[in-house]
Amino acid sequence: MQQVDEAGAAGRTSRRRTLVWTSALALLLVGCLGAAAYFFVQLINLPPSAAKPAGPPPSFPVEGALAGPRAATEPARTTDDLELVCQDWFYPDAPKYRGAAPHPILISVRDQMDVTYRSTRTLNETAYAGTAAERKAWAPKPGQVQLVACLDLIGAGPKLRDCKVEDPDPQTMPLRQGRYRLTVYEVATHKKVGEVNLTGKDKSCPWVPMAGPDRTLYSAVQDDQLYRALRKRVED
Repeated sequence: MQQVDEAGAAGRTSRRRTLVWTSALALLLVGCLGAAAYFFVQLINLPPSAAKPAGPPPSFPVEGALAGPRAATEPARTTDDLELVCQDWFYPDAPKYRGAAPHPILISVRDQMDVTYRSTRTLNETAYAGTAAERKAWAPKPGQVQLVACLDLIGAGPKLRDCKVEDPDPQTMPLRQGRYRLTVYEVATHKKVGEVNLTGKDKSCPWVPMAGPDRTLYSAVQDDQLYRALRKRVED
């Protein structure tokens, strides 16, 4: 009799374990189906722009893309977008370089060797001390820009002087003559509309030294140099 009771208890225990496992699997299945249904509903409710990407964002060029200028899939909304014109991007929806002046321009600068970082430069005296038309031409809103001028450091001339800097400890860096290329592109087509080589005439040590991996400073192009080089295309 004791053996029969033990067998019955074992059978009941086995059935309870089977029931527990079956219930757990059922709950897991229901949970998976619920999650799948939730994500499906979220997917079909996405707006068209989110469900189907328009293409690579203007600020992230496609690695390994074909050589040559590439059309951005979104309009230029910021100065960072426009600086990509210096990296072979163009914006087909931008205002064309045609008609009467002024022709609004943005100046993008790369003033260090062996780096890709660019910064926007504004000719403040020309843009803000003159007329409304001059401000529109030399400090335009991104959506109004017709031209981008790319100023790139391409080489160095003789040493001019030594500059004391804090980086973070006091030290001395050489200031060499900077040699630059200024190239002007139409934003809407990436058509080159002008190019000239310039030598940086500002021989003073910078207030905030920015040196690249070569630990060398370069004489900067002055505002009046840029104005003389660009004025005809912007104001005429």
